[in-house]
Amino acid sequence: MKKTFTILGFSFAVIATLLAVLPLYKFSFIPAILALILSVIAFVKARKDESSTQFIQLSLLLTIISLTLCTYKSIFTKNEIGDTQKLEKREEKTKEEAKEELDDLDIDGLEF
Repeated sequence: MKKTFTILGFSFAVIATLLAVLPLYKFSFIPAILALILSVIAFVKARKDESSTQFIQLSLLLTIISLTLCTYKSIFTKNEIGDTQKLEKREEKTKEEAKEELDDLDIDGLEF
């Protein structure tokens, strides 16, 4: 039972750490919390059995790192919408340029 909690805790900790580094950092809270719960349960069972807790401590460390990263990104990442008028003008300009390029094409040899 301890091994199951240890393996699941470590797996969720790795998934949470990977998600915390990627732009999908908001989804890393769920596996991080699961990893924290499972690792704490495994840690308590290992202490009760007086067995090694190094691997469990590694999963707890990864969980803390992922929780720290996703919390930091959630607080300090700002999603701002830029000036859309400039983008619309640029889009219209590229459409006009594309139309001019199509008008300049000489397709004499093709008949439909």
